[in-house]
Amino acid sequence: MSDDEPLAALEAERRAVTARGVGAGGSATVNDAATVVIVDRSGSEPRILMGLRGRAHVFMANRFVFPGGRVDEADRHLAATVSLPGPVSERLLADVAPGFGPQEAAALTLAAVRETFEETGLVIGDAAADRCPLPDAFAAFAEAGLGPAVAPLVPVARAITPEGAPRRFDTRFFALDAERFAPVPEVFAPPTDEFETIIWVSTSALDDFSLAPITRTVLDDVLARIADGSWLDPRRKMPFYRVIEGRFARSLI
Repeated sequence: MSDDEPLAALEAERRAVTARGVGAGGSATVNDAATVVIVDRSGSEPRILMGLRGRAHVFMANRFVFPGGRVDEADRHLAATVSLPGPVSERLLADVAPGFGPQEAAALTLAAVRETFEETGLVIGDAAADRCPLPDAFAAFAEAGLGPAVAPLVPVARAITPEGAPRRFDTRFFALDAERFAPVPEVFAPPTDEFETIIWVSTSALDDFSLAPITRTVLDDVLARIADGSWLDPRRKMPFYRVIEGRFARSLI
């Protein structure tokens, strides 16, 4: 794939989204969101954990996506107790709006952990002795004697949904090694019905699944980093996809 192909696919999707959004009464508010690219490298080729969103969803309907969702008040509240590793904070605080600080960055990581549990049942947690009381949204962690573990999450990409979409997000993508869940689960018992199906998708089979252009673009970025050994290194700058002067652009932050 050439360097221009991902942007061409994103631009084609943007044009389609914009066309569908004409006359919809303005642009949706952009909300902060986080999602996790969980990679299983225990076999002959990497597998990616993905879930199918049903046709009733307003956003990403009928497409396979990574677990994740928007930041909520529980994430923001708990974020006051979280201190991110320096390189992670540097990635998340690059090119942000005034007022977006360390607590907002920490809230992104907590949203990633919480949404992963809600959508897949997987607990990204640890037994840190100095845990503070957890909000109700993290009750399952507290019941298991765990706190949300944000340190293993590595920021690998950022993307802002273009204007015209019914939902818009400023999404940070985090990578996580599935070996944290040893043994790697094959059956999932999520507490919600956000996904119709949850499966591991082999990298050689990605073309067989319905992925949004941004999902496939970020996956290709992550796979390139897996190949060169940098996918879990938060010091490496990450791509930022957004619309600038009417067209999709890619920069490094």
